Amino acid sequence: MRTRFAPLLAFILLSACAPSQSAPPPTATQPAPVSTATPTLTPPPTPTPTFAVAPLDDAANTVYYFAPDVCTAKWTNSGETLPCPGISGQIDSGFIGLLTQTELSLPYKADALLSIPSQDGNFLDIFGTFPAREINVADFFRAHLYCMAESQCNVTFSLGYYDSDGNFFEPFPAWPYKYTDIPQLINFPLNALAGQTVQLTLIVRDNGNPSDDYAIWVQPRIFRHPDIVTPTP
Repeated sequence: MRTRFAPLLAFILLSACAPSQSAPPPTATQPAPVSTATPTLTPPPTPTPTFAVAPLDDAANTVYYFAPDVCTAKWTNSGETLPCPGISGQIDSGFIGLLTQTELSLPYKADALLSIPSQDGNFLDIFGTFPAREINVADFFRAHLYCMAESQCNVTFSLGYYDSDGNFFEPFPAWPYKYTDIPQLINFPLNALAGQTVQLTLIVRDNGNPSDDYAIWVQPRIFRHPDIVTPTP
């Protein structure tokens, strides 16, 4: 909100004493008001996050990229199934789309998932459940968490999964993120799921106000650490 200060008008009265009874009293004069310019306060520009860390050079050990399967995944808002890719301009129920390096203005090649939680208040959040895969003890979930430039998002990213019986779990830490934060690198071990075949689920929650929540998963992937040896049965 801009603050305006009212101009200060200074009125100075000049008077003089009469030198004698025979002289007419001087006429009091009032100088013209001095106009003081009203200062215009410009709010600071909205911070635009920049990538504080370069992407990890992990392509040789990445075993799964989520982006190519973005529309193989099932996207919901905890009540409705969402179209993928989403329809431009239709975000009331939520939206999912694939962004490119150019659209994100990134200094390196990367794909990203734009996920917008339900906006209309009838449903909550947005969930993307990906095809089932077996998790290795050396697997890590990696991604940069980000907000679309010029959006003032305030969200919580999270990771859940469905087991082979169709039960949903969300045991991992949640990652709060606000548009003023620098992009956050997630490098989370999945060894608790080692040996299980699960459907990993990307989740974005709106923190109570979905407006402007243009949340981005930059290059979400599963990295298999080469120095962790899988136990021999």
